[in-house]
Amino acid sequence: MTTIEQILARYPEPLIQRPLADYYRGNEAARRFVEISNKKGWPVIVDHLTIRCLDIDRRARPLLAIGYENRNEVVEYPEQGWWAKVYRKSDYPAMFIDQAYADERGKKSFLAAWVKRFGEDCFHHIAVLVDDIEVVKAAMEAEGIEFSGEIVGPHGTRLRQIFTASEQRDGQAFSVLELAERHNYAGFVPEQADGLMQASVKVKRR
Repeated sequence: MTTIEQILARYPEPLIQRPLADYYRGNEAARRFVEISNKKGWPVIVDHLTIRCLDIDRRARPLLAIGYENRNEVVEYPEQGWWAKVYRKSDYPAMFIDQAYADERGKKSFLAAWVKRFGEDCFHHIAVLVDDIEVVKAAMEAEGIEFSGEIVGPHGTRLRQIFTASEQRDGQAFSVLELAERHNYAGFVPEQADGLMQASVKVKRR
């Protein structure tokens, strides 16, 4: 059996543990995933964490100070108005940090508005690693968890993903849980990241 307290204990760095604890307090789907996983005997593995910000390099400085590093992993979506860098630290989940472009391209993205409303010190979402995304999605739906859109990525491809419907804060879409199914691939596929980005604004119906 895995508890949220045990998940938090895996990542004792306060810069990770505190916002992760806040995320679990505020995201029902994430808490329910842990409960369902315990019932089904599934492991609970945090694949990556996502931060939205106004300036990636500035926001990453505290993470660099605790041993995270960028290995030239960059996601760019100028036509959608946003981009991201991936940071990694041994024994910790990857950190996906994104922002709207600072120039005219950024006006196409809703990221800056989200950051101005909710800040840069919280996780927009965590992704949990699953063996079979269809099976996990069905089990969660049977427990009343809603999802936004369809699974992104065909069967057998290197990365398949889906978001739960967003939790709300102050009447606005706030945080989601991501299911991620990987096949010998540790990176981030830009097309899928963008597809999920568009789905992240769908809120729960109940």
